[in-house]
Amino acid sequence: MSKQKSFNWWDSTKSDAHESVFAAVAFLDKNQQYANQDFLRYAKLYGNSDIVGLTSSSYSRVDSSSSQMSRLTLNVIKSCCDTVTAKIAKNKPRPYFLTDGGDWSMQRRAKQMTKFASGMFYKTRIYKTAPRIFLDACVFGLGVVKIFEKDNQQITAERVLPCEIMFDDAEAFYGSPRQIHQVKYIDRAVLKGMFPDKKDEIENSNRKVRNDLGVGLNLADQVPVIESWHLQSGPDGTDGRHMMSIDNAVLFMEDYEKETFPFVFLRWTDRLMGFRGTGIAEELMGIQLEINRLLKTIQLSMRLCSVPKVFVENGSKVVMEHINNEIGGIIRYTGQKPNYEAINAVPVELFQQVDRLYSRAYEMSGISALSAQSKKPSGLDSGKALREFSDIESERFATQQQQYEQFFVEAAEQMIDLAKDIYDRDGSFETVAPNQKNIERIKWKDVKMSKDEYAIQIFPTSSLSKTPSGRLQDVQELLQAGFIAREDGLKLLDFPDLEAVLNIENAASEDIDMMIEAMIERSEYFSPEPYQNLILGIRKCQSSYLRAKMNKVPEKNLELIRRWISEAETVLNPTLPEQPEMQDPGMMLDPGMMGAPMANPELPPQSDILPFAQ
Repeated sequence: MSKQKSFNWWDSTKSDAHESVFAAVAFLDKNQQYANQDFLRYAKLYGNSDIVGLTSSSYSRVDSSSSQMSRLTLNVIKSCCDTVTAKIAKNKPRPYFLTDGGDWSMQRRAKQMTKFASGMFYKTRIYKTAPRIFLDACVFGLGVVKIFEKDNQQITAERVLPCEIMFDDAEAFYGSPRQIHQVKYIDRAVLKGMFPDKKDEIENSNRKVRNDLGVGLNLADQVPVIESWHLQSGPDGTDGRHMMSIDNAVLFMEDYEKETFPFVFLRWTDRLMGFRGTGIAEELMGIQLEINRLLKTIQLSMRLCSVPKVFVENGSKVVMEHINNEIGGIIRYTGQKPNYEAINAVPVELFQQVDRLYSRAYEMSGISALSAQSKKPSGLDSGKALREFSDIESERFATQQQQYEQFFVEAAEQMIDLAKDIYDRDGSFETVAPNQKNIERIKWKDVKMSKDEYAIQIFPTSSLSKTPSGRLQDVQELLQAGFIAREDGLKLLDFPDLEAVLNIENAASEDIDMMIEAMIERSEYFSPEPYQNLILGIRKCQSSYLRAKMNKVPEKNLELIRRWISEAETVLNPTLPEQPEMQDPGMMLDPGMMGAPMANPELPPQSDILPFAQ
C-alpha cells in the first residue's frame, strides 16, 4: 500500500481506519504548522500576552522571558475587535421561511417552520454563542460553530476553536475541502460513558496528536479524539464517511450522505483563495508590532533620560548631601556652581508617530475611534443625526453584516436537517418556541417541508435608539406622527421606555392578529368583545378573509371569519327594541261608552292681536 493510499481512511476497514486517520492528521500537523503559529500569534496580539500555546495545557502559560510585565502596551487590535463585535453581533437575526406561491397548507407550515427555527435558536442559545464566534472571526479570521446531537434528541450549537479544525490546503484551494478533522481532548471517564463497549481501548489510549499538546503537567485525564468527515464524491458516491477514533480503536463509523459538514463557518473577510479567512488581527498586525516597538523605545528613553541631571565640575567642593528635594534647601559649594539640566527625554516625533499609527489602524479596519471610546462626534446631538452617523459608519461593515446574517441562515438549515434525521430515526421530535405569553410546543411532523418548498430570509431584529438623546428624538417623532398620546409622550420624556409604551399601543392590533391566526390556523373561535377594537378587527378580518380565500383555506375556517365579522357588526350596531304596534283609536274606547255623546273640543284662547280664525 502506498503512503498516499494509507491516508484514505474512508476506504479503510473499520479495524484499521483509526491508523489512517491519525497518520493523516499527523501529516497535516507537520506540514501546516504555519497555520497553528498564525493562530497563536493572533491570540497573543489580541490578549496582549505571550502565551505558550492554544491547547488545554498551554493556553494559560506565559513565556517569562518576554518581560511582559514591564512592557508598555497600546492594544489597538483588541480595541477594534471588541468594538466591531459589539456593533455587529448585538443584532439577533431571525430566519423567516417563505413559500413561492404555495397554498394555505404550505404557508401554514412555513409559519410553523419559522416558529420551529426560533425555538431551536432558543434551546441551543445560539444568540449567546454567536458573538463569541464573531469575535473568533475577528481575531483568527475564522469562527466555527458545530451543530450536532449531544444527547438523546438534544441539538447543540457548540463553539469550536479554529485550531481544532484540520484540513488539507490543497483540497481547499477553491474554498471547500472534501474532508475535515476535528481534534479534541475529551475526559476519559466521559468518553467511556459515551462508548461503554470501548472501555478497554479508551483506558489504554495515551497517544498525543499534535506537537504542542500536553505541554507541562496537569491533573486532567484526557484522551485525544479525532472526529472525521469525508463528503461523498457524487450523488451516487459511496465514499461518504463519518468516524470518531482514538489512537488504538475506531469508536464508531457510519456512512455520510450529506452535502455539507456539520459546521457553520464565519469569516471577517474571505481570502482570494483557500478556506481560511482574514481577521482584523492579521490586517493590523504590522501596525500593532510597530506601535509596540515605538512604545518600548519611549519607555526606555523615559527611564534613562526623563530625570533631571546635575552637572558638577571636577574639583569643585560641592556637598552631595545638599543636593536633595528639601524645600528652600541650601547648597554650599566652592569653585564652579552645580547646574541642573532638564533633558528632552523623548523626541516629540515618537509620540506623533504612535498617534498617527493608532489612528491609521482604525481607518484601515473601518472603525471610528469615537465608537471605540463610546463617544459621539461633537455637534451630533439629535437622535436623527446620530442615526444618520450610525448608518454611514455601518456601510463599511455591510459585507460583514451580511455574512453574520448568512451565518444564522446556515445554522437554521443545519438544525432543521438534524431535526429531520432525528424524526426519521425515532419517529418523533419537538421543540419549544417562546412567544409573548407562553411557550408553544411545535412538533416536527406538523412543520416538515422539503428544501425545494421554502426559502429562508433573514430579518434582523430592529431596536430603538439606545442613547438617551436618540430615544428622546424617537419620542418627539412618534408624538409628531400621532402614533402615541400626549400623556404617554410626557411620561416617556421622563423615562424613555419606548418598548413598554409601544407594546401597549400595539395591544389592540396584536389581539386581532392573534384571533385571526387562531381562526385560520387552528380553527379556534373567539367571540368579539366590546372592549376590542372592533372597527380595526372588521377591517383586518375582511382582508384576511380575502387572502385566505385566495389561498384555498378550508371553508370551515372561512366561516369562522364571516361569523366573527357578523357578530362584531352586531355589537357595534345593536338593533333597537321592538315598539308595541299602535292600535286603532276606536278600538281603545270602552264599549260601554259607544252610544254616549262626544264632547266638543275646547276652542283655543283668542287674542286681540291674533284673533282666532274660523
